Amino acid sequence: MMISAAEIADYYSQLDQIGAVSTAQGKGFSRLAYSASESAAIAFIEQRATAAGLCCHRDAVGNLIVETAGSFSRWVETGSHLDSVVGGGNYDGVAGVVAGLALLTRVQQQHEKLTHGLRLRVWRGEESAAFGTASLGAWAAFGQLKPSTLERCYQGVSLAQAISAEQGNPQYIRQGRATISHDERDAIIAHIELHIEQGSVLEEQSSDIGIVTGIRGSIRNWVRFSGAFDHSGATPMGTTHRKDANLGMAYVMVELDKLVAHFNNQYPEHGQMIVQTFGMINDHADQNQRYPMIYANGVSKVSGFSYFSHEIRCCFSDIAQLFNDQAQQLIEKISRSFKLHVEIEQISLSHGVQGLDEQLQAVMASCCRRQKRSFSYLASGAWHDVAVVCQQQKSDGSRIATGMIFIPCRAGISHSAAEYSSYEQIAVGASLLADVMLCIR
Repeated sequence: MMISAAEIADYYSQLDQIGAVSTAQGKGFSRLAYSASESAAIAFIEQRATAAGLCCHRDAVGNLIVETAGSFSRWVETGSHLDSVVGGGNYDGVAGVVAGLALLTRVQQQHEKLTHGLRLRVWRGEESAAFGTASLGAWAAFGQLKPSTLERCYQGVSLAQAISAEQGNPQYIRQGRATISHDERDAIIAHIELHIEQGSVLEEQSSDIGIVTGIRGSIRNWVRFSGAFDHSGATPMGTTHRKDANLGMAYVMVELDKLVAHFNNQYPEHGQMIVQTFGMINDHADQNQRYPMIYANGVSKVSGFSYFSHEIRCCFSDIAQLFNDQAQQLIEKISRSFKLHVEIEQISLSHGVQGLDEQLQAVMASCCRRQKRSFSYLASGAWHDVAVVCQQQKSDGSRIATGMIFIPCRAGISHSAAEYSSYEQIAVGASLLADVMLCIR
């Protein structure tokens, strides 16, 4: 079953209008988690799926489920998301949803004789841009989203309020109730996500397809320093007289950079075992609302308050936690040397995936060879909803078999208006995904 670029372009002709915004890099998209624009994109997918004769329903937390018509005791799934970061692209997540809908539509229209049902899950809120936690819809569907997450705010609106505004029921999250039943979970043969790589390996290797072997999880913290606001001219230099929050923070970030290099040198066989990022520095709207003393900093003052976000990513959860522990010890040590009080607040914790299902990887490789597509094996540096699914157990104690397919994206750029993957590249990925989903037994 070969999906054409024209089929992909047809869906994009509408999705390119939903949540579009102007950015310095050109036309971008802002479809944040549980926003009206995310809901509009989901409604479009639902409308097109229903028109094609597919069966659709929403779960209690707003995820869209699309299925081939008929009664089946076993299901092969694909899934991805339609939300974006602020000013992001229209391929991260969207390519996987469009590929899934294209192949399900073709199967339905061609009246394929199926041995198992095919299902597309459109997860809400995969990006953490708004509420600080990734895969909101996926975690909630399995009853595993922490209730405290509901109180997180974006631009003055809590997640609970945002879910309610978009016709979801936050009570499911408060009560830890799953929207996917045990019977439904047990019937899933496999779950496979197609996604743009968000890196440049496939492009550099001229590979059509990436077969994903593992996924980096993340530990995210806010690190806040409290010192003293003093006159910049009248207060002598040095820690005897100054408690300079910005200066102490700067030293911390430099030393953390040295720490991650030292840490990765201990695992040369894994390349960059750990990656860390200081994404926000004294400039997060909700943090500034919560800690208005940030505005007391000034050009002619010794800074008395500062903060940054610290993100750690790794496929191996135990190693990520070890690095996090060492990083926090370093932060506390340097803070003491600058006579600062430090507070470390965990934003989120997502366990990495050391290895996706090897049998599914073998099926993907076989299908690539059959379609004469070049492919590479690689780990994902970014988090994806499939990482939530792969942690779910069935009644017999086994985990849901999960796999992931990457397609190239230009220059590896994502989370930017410059993000791009061609309709032809998406069609190649959709055709492979169709082949894999149909041939699984």
